[in-house]
Amino acid sequence: MQSLWMVVAAVFYALYAMFVKFAGEVDINSWQILFYRSIFGVITFYFMLRLKGITLATKHPVEHLIRSLAGTAAMVAGIYSMMHLNLGLAMTLNYTAPLFLGTAVVAFSLFKHAHINWGLIGTLVVGFIGVVILLGPTLAPHELGAACVGLLAGLCTAIATGYVKRLGLLHEPEPKIIFYLVLVGAVCGLTGIFMTGGFTAWDLTNLTYILAFCLCATIGQFTLTLAFSRGNLVLSSSLQYTVILFSTILGEIVFNEPVTLPIVCGMLIIVFSGIFASYLVKKNNPPKK
Repeated sequence: MQSLWMVVAAVFYALYAMFVKFAGEVDINSWQILFYRSIFGVITFYFMLRLKGITLATKHPVEHLIRSLAGTAAMVAGIYSMMHLNLGLAMTLNYTAPLFLGTAVVAFSLFKHAHINWGLIGTLVVGFIGVVILLGPTLAPHELGAACVGLLAGLCTAIATGYVKRLGLLHEPEPKIIFYLVLVGAVCGLTGIFMTGGFTAWDLTNLTYILAFCLCATIGQFTLTLAFSRGNLVLSSSLQYTVILFSTILGEIVFNEPVTLPIVCGMLIIVFSGIFASYLVKKNNPPKK
């Protein structure tokens, strides 16, 4: 099944998060990480487009622009939260997108005075209670800002995910979808670098981290796009939560990050609420025939 590409994506995104955290420890900031992973992707996916004979021209520039801006915002917000929070916690917040998608569906129904899916509303309430449980007893005061940025990453991911699926239905090739994302990311990253004092000098250690997170992010992005554009949206959305498991394991083994009962409870509530919310959103919006 095409949706199983999401498990592959989850493994590489967990490794990506680990190397991002390592990079932060050697003074490579969020904008530099955004630029490096994006410019690596620009080169990779440009040559992939050339090899496949796919042109850069598109009939859907607005969809690409919205997806790319939302995806770039999600990337830089996610990078920041990974650098300042425990890996498992950061990734859980980054993957709250289904809760935001469900909230958008409920808001649209209210606006249109349509039928209200009370099951979806209940699921969202439980999911956001999980967020409160996860953040309340586990965060130090100085981590609150990073946690809010992590939630912002989830919101932006929800917007980007919807447009990935839309572009897939419009038969846009996966490499082209990603190329425009990384192109916008490279421009935004370079702008942020010059606004924050320039590049950190390279040495063998930080160059290794840069190459590692670039490779992991590129493979993760490609396989994630395959899962969402070709696979079942609900199943793909459910399988993406495996990244939380992989990230939590890496965080505990590599960084000695504690996994307490409130953290586990909050994660489980968010995961199951997100999966159920994805199902209810899909049921509320059946595919057009």
